[in-house]
Amino acid sequence: MKIKAVIFDMDGTLFDTERLLSECFIEASAKEGWTLEWDTIISCIGTTYEETERLLMKAMGKDFPYEKIRRMSIDLFRRHAEKNGIPFKSGVLRLLNCLNDRKIPMGLATTTKRSEVVELLTAAGIIDNFASIVCGDEVENNKPHPEIYYKVAKNLGFKAEDILVFEDSSHGIISAAAAGARVVWVPDLQHIDDAVRSKCYSEIGSLDAVCDRLGELIG
Repeated sequence: MKIKAVIFDMDGTLFDTERLLSECFIEASAKEGWTLEWDTIISCIGTTYEETERLLMKAMGKDFPYEKIRRMSIDLFRRHAEKNGIPFKSGVLRLLNCLNDRKIPMGLATTTKRSEVVELLTAAGIIDNFASIVCGDEVENNKPHPEIYYKVAKNLGFKAEDILVFEDSSHGIISAAAAGARVVWVPDLQHIDDAVRSKCYSEIGSLDAVCDRLGELIG
């Protein structure tokens, strides 16, 4: 089957932001006198803001100042990004160029809020690559529900079955696969169990490696 369009997840797929955001959340927690374990924050990858809060409050207890620490962590992240730039995952710019050369339309499906998505993509200089961007605050049911992928596919003018998706998280893979898209897992920080991995069309170590197999992937 020939692929007609591509949809990317953002954090952990296009940008190496999951690691940086997690480190900033741990740092902000420490500033407030809390020890947040790496495995605890990693368990929140690919979830909504509300689900992240629920998971952390369950792990840390009712006195954990989640909202204050979240704001502090975002401030730490922005300061790092202003100083060092937005951290791309390996191969992002190369793959975007390859897809543009082949005239493959691209979309973005992310649980992150629209305002933050626009800020990141604009700062990174890649926002114009995406013909459709659907964000976490623009759907009723977020990942792992397939709604966000149905919506991006519709905006691009194709059925989800005609689309190749790049994802790094369990929730993202489940969402895209449930919509009927062909999913490529590009591993980041989160362990994916065998049941979720079985939903993937392929597993490729980096977007840089994807470029070398692009013809095979899109048909």
